[in-house]
Amino acid sequence: MALMRRFVVVFLVSLTALSSVACGSDYIRSEELYADNPGFNIDEEAEIADTTTNRQVIDVLVHYRQAVVNKDFGALKRLISEDYYDNAGTTDTTTDDYSAEHLGEVFEMMAQHAQDIKYNVLVQGVEVSKDRAFIDYKYDYAYQYKVGEDVAWDAGVDVNRLELIQEGGKWRIVSGL
Repeated sequence: MALMRRFVVVFLVSLTALSSVACGSDYIRSEELYADNPGFNIDEEAEIADTTTNRQVIDVLVHYRQAVVNKDFGALKRLISEDYYDNAGTTDTTTDDYSAEHLGEVFEMMAQHAQDIKYNVLVQGVEVSKDRAFIDYKYDYAYQYKVGEDVAWDAGVDVNRLELIQEGGKWRIVSGL
């Protein structure tokens, strides 16, 4: 009888432990990690495994978004690989291609003209393969800018794929800004 009681107790404890693990999320969720960052969200339908690597990759996008909103161009530069290159989605011309070197000019223009920046991100997926990662996300933006005496707003919604590589133990953006 005592053996049977012990078996039942062990069985119930094991069952409880298994059910609590099964109820836990295996996926990264905004409300768990980014509740204090209302402009950054993970799509409720996204199935991004909750791994250390995926969290590190997503954190790069979190810091990128914060740096853009705060116009912290020093932080932006630290997130970008020296090997950064982007063709702006056009393959038939190189006139709109730019590298890490050219991003400084873009940042300088933003610093001079952007007055208010709103930038919201919705992560839709993350892929990691060895030292390379991709983040697919939807974003909406609105920014107020001033050129001369003219003040205007621009706004829009788009999707993007950010590409990262691992350099010296850190994930850095290599394409997709």
